[in-house]
Order: sequence, then structure tokens, then C-alpha cells
Amino acid sequence: MVAIGVVVLPGSSAQAETADHARAEAHRAALEVKALQPRLTAAVRAYRVALEHLGTDVNTGISADEAADQARQAVEAAALAQRQRIRALYMSGGQVGLLASLLDSSGPADLMERMRSVDQVLQVDNIGVLQARAAAAQARATANADLARADHTTVTVETVQADYQRIQGLLAAEQANLARLSTRARNLAEAEQAAAALRAAAAAASAASSEAVSHAHGTAIPPDFLALYKAAALTCPGLDWHVLAAIGQVESHHGRSNGPSSAGAEGPMQFLPSTFAAYAVDGDHDGTTDIWSPADSIFTAAHYLCANGAGSPTKLYTAIWHYNHADWYVQLVLRVAADLRVKYP
Repeated sequence: MVAIGVVVLPGSSAQAETADHARAEAHRAALEVKALQPRLTAAVRAYRVALEHLGTDVNTGISADEAADQARQAVEAAALAQRQRIRALYMSGGQVGLLASLLDSSGPADLMERMRSVDQVLQVDNIGVLQARAAAAQARATANADLARADHTTVTVETVQADYQRIQGLLAAEQANLARLSTRARNLAEAEQAAAALRAAAAAASAASSEAVSHAHGTAIPPDFLALYKAAALTCPGLDWHVLAAIGQVESHHGRSNGPSSAGAEGPMQFLPSTFAAYAVDGDHDGTTDIWSPADSIFTAAHYLCANGAGSPTKLYTAIWHYNHADWYVQLVLRVAADLRVKYP
């Protein structure tokens, strides 16, 4: 009897096991990325919404507040004009002059016409004052509603940064899993598709950031802060004061929200106490450095930016990034600064 044997080629079994194992690895990685997609989508949505709120909602509330102040000033201007008109009438002839004008009428019809003319002169400004008051009341109601909505969202730089880091954490974890695949597994179609899906998710996050930032705008700067931004920027040759003002707007809306944040940042420019201590400048020359002082905080911000190269156009991006370690933050600051240049040439 002739024995029939099975010829096994050297290495064929090992190669088959390697191929099967690679396919299993790639399949598992693809399933993990697929399961991650809903979480990434939700995280990107939250990030975009938070960034939009930071760039527009709070700004809208502040803009409405500024509009309400302008309406109030319009009331004061209308009332002043009314007083000046009445005073001018009396100064031109006094009450006797007005009466003489009426008594000098040629008849009842002329008398009535002169009375109507005097009444119109005295009433036209009163109507203007009443209209201005109504507009001011409506503007104040709108401002209060917008500010209340802005306060309700409570979106800060810290909020957006947390959403941004959540996305980066999810992407990094899955990219690390793909990196641990064998070379053979990484080259399989399923693994390549999973990697492409992660790249698409990262691109979606970047696009969401750019789209949200594009809606941001610069708000009116209080006169005292405007003077401080300009003066502080002069201490760093090459630093555009609009950039300093943009950081002040993004961080605290020009001193309207000074913290402290949950991370411990304080003052108009939202410094951590340790960072402030390392770069502190006595901006108001009172002999002390106070993180809550607008002058000290703004001059310290200029010093910190300058130390990181903000005086050079080629290093400005990096300098702003050092202020808050996120590309979305740099893009937002630069967008607001560009808008402020238009409003404050």
C-alpha cells in the first residue's frame, strides 16, 4: 500500500494565518470607526454651536446693549433740542413778543393760523421726544432679551476649548488604534476606508470652525478700554492694537465678563494667576500689579504676546496660539481683529 501524504509548503500555513489575522484587524478597526461616527458628529455639532455662540450670540447681546444706549442718548438729544427751541422763541421776543404776534393778527382766521403756527413750533419737538422715548424703550427691551439669552448660553472660551478637545481626543484615540494595526492590515481596503473616515471627520471639524468664525464680528469698545489697548500695543513694536482688542473682546467682552473661570482665569484678559505673575506689568503706574485692573491686565497681555513674537507678522499666529492653545481661537481673534480695523481705522 502506498501511503498518500499531504504536502505542506513551508510557510503557507503561517501566511494564511497572517492574512486572516490582518483581515480581522482591519474589520475590527473599521467597526470601531463606524461606531465612533455618531459621537464625533455630535461632538462637532456641539463645538460648532458653542463657537457660534461665542462669536455671535454674546456679541449680539452687547451690540443690542450699545444700541439701547444710543437710543437713550437720542432721547436726551431730542429733549435738549426741544428746550433750545423753546428758549430761542422766548429769547427772540419773549412771551410778550409771542402775544404781540397773536394780537397783531388781521382777523379771526389770521389769529387762528398764527396760534396754530406757534403751537406747531412748540409741539413738533415734543413729538420727536415722545418718539425717541418709545424707540429707546423698545431698544432697551430688545437689549435685555438679547443679553438674557447671551447669559443663558454661558458660552466662554473655556466652553469652546472643552468641545474642541473632546473632538481631538476622539480622533486621536481612534487614530492610535489604526496606527497599531500591522502593515498588512493597514493596507487592506477596510482599514484604508476607516482612516479616510477619520480624515473626513477632522476636515468636518475644521470646516465647522471656519464657518462659525466667519460670523464673528467686532463690537464697540468702551472708551477707557480703547485707550488702554492703543497704549499697551505701543509697548510692543509691531503689535497691532486691534489684535489686543480682539483678545479682550473674545476673553471678557472688554471687561464685561471678568471671571474667574472654572479653570481659574481672572480679570479682563483672563490670565491664570501664575501666568500673570510671570509677565505682570503695572499699566496704571499705581505701584502694584493687579490681575483685575484693566490697565495692568491689558498691558500684561501686550507683554505676554510680545514675548511670544507678536511684534512680528510671521510670528503673530503662534503668539496668539500661546495665549490659548487652539487654532480655532487664533482664527476667531484674527477675524474679530479684522472687523475692528474696519470699525476703528
